[in-house]
Amino acid sequence: MSLAPISILPTTALAQTAADNAQVEYVFKKGDTLIALASKYLRKRSDYLQVQRLNRIANPRFIPVGKTVAIPFRLLKYRESEASLAAFRGNVVIAAGGQTITPVQGLEIGEGSRLATSAGSFLTLQLEDGSRISMPSNSKMRITRLRHILLTDSVDYELAVDNGRIRSKVTPFDKKADRYRVRTPVAVSAVRGTDYRTRVDEETGTAYSETVEGVVDVAAGQSIDGATTVSVVAGTGAAATVTGDLATADLLSPPELIDPAKVQSEETLQFTVSPRAEAAAHRMIISSDAGFVDIVAEQLSETNEISLAGIDDGRYFAKATAFGADGFEGMPASYSFKRQLSTLSGSADQGDFGFRFKWTGAGSGKRVYRFQLIPGNIEAVPLVDEAGLTSDVLTLSDLPDGEYFWRVGVTQYSADPEDRDVFQKWTDFEKLTVAN
Repeated sequence: MSLAPISILPTTALAQTAADNAQVEYVFKKGDTLIALASKYLRKRSDYLQVQRLNRIANPRFIPVGKTVAIPFRLLKYRESEASLAAFRGNVVIAAGGQTITPVQGLEIGEGSRLATSAGSFLTLQLEDGSRISMPSNSKMRITRLRHILLTDSVDYELAVDNGRIRSKVTPFDKKADRYRVRTPVAVSAVRGTDYRTRVDEETGTAYSETVEGVVDVAAGQSIDGATTVSVVAGTGAAATVTGDLATADLLSPPELIDPAKVQSEETLQFTVSPRAEAAAHRMIISSDAGFVDIVAEQLSETNEISLAGIDDGRYFAKATAFGADGFEGMPASYSFKRQLSTLSGSADQGDFGFRFKWTGAGSGKRVYRFQLIPGNIEAVPLVDEAGLTSDVLTLSDLPDGEYFWRVGVTQYSADPEDRDVFQKWTDFEKLTVAN
């Protein structure tokens, strides 16, 4: 199967310009001069003149100890920081410097990179400070700032989500000048350590910010510095429209799954959510780890039933959310479950030597079968109860006339030698009428 290429088109530099307008505050210490500060921490020594004019400093060689001076971020020296590709699956495109880069785990990704995922594709980045950015299917993102500011020994991170969504798990900052911002075409958000989601609706262009942990400041437009912001605490969200409107809402509480720990043994994964009138849809994300770094599948459903394509055997984690009628995605609930493919179906027909019962199924690892034939009703004592069968057929002859019920079960052992759990399942009872 071939995968369609993902295009990453150039976009305007509005986000970069807005970020450069911000300022950092520096408190002068004994021995500091503006010119010496510029030589060490500003990109050009002559930039001290801009700082002098901005702060109305009369003498750049004499500044009182304790005076606070505002310095534009765009003037500050920095060293380049990097993100690493912690995990990825499917059709992922990474471009930098006009070149497309082959994704490999651990790949270092720098400022100016563009990333895109197609359907059924996922990636997670880890930043230098331990923060993680997860990018699910059908999303496009640019890394517009990835810097370590020398003057303040602080980080300056900024991402631009052009389409789709990301999840930001930001390590709490310990320096006042630390910055982490996410921009969309219609809004910008800033945090100092939190877990939140950013999503751009493809049809309406509305940008959603939904806070799972911590607090997020959100402003409509392209700048958060000096703009009117709303504080989005855990369990709430903000939505900015293309017309500049900004609204907040409470997020729906986590959904409850019915029998979430059951072994997922069918061809497709099946989850059932307890119904709630206020839930318009549900999303399910499957990951191989509890931190949801290595995402393997996801599905959006407008019902309480969520079906996902089959995955390899193993132990996984599921994260479920509910969408309200207002478009906000609610708080998550996480569950662990085991995936062990073990399908089973049976059939019966009459041949020359009696009734032949056959069964078939899929699953890795050793499979042992058990066959039962019960006369009259399923509560009766089995007439035939054969265990330990390794073949997929059993023939019974000389059955007296009457009604019978039969079924077949499988005991399946995992192909993983470290997994000693044994899984068992039965087919439904089938009715058989014998009339010789």
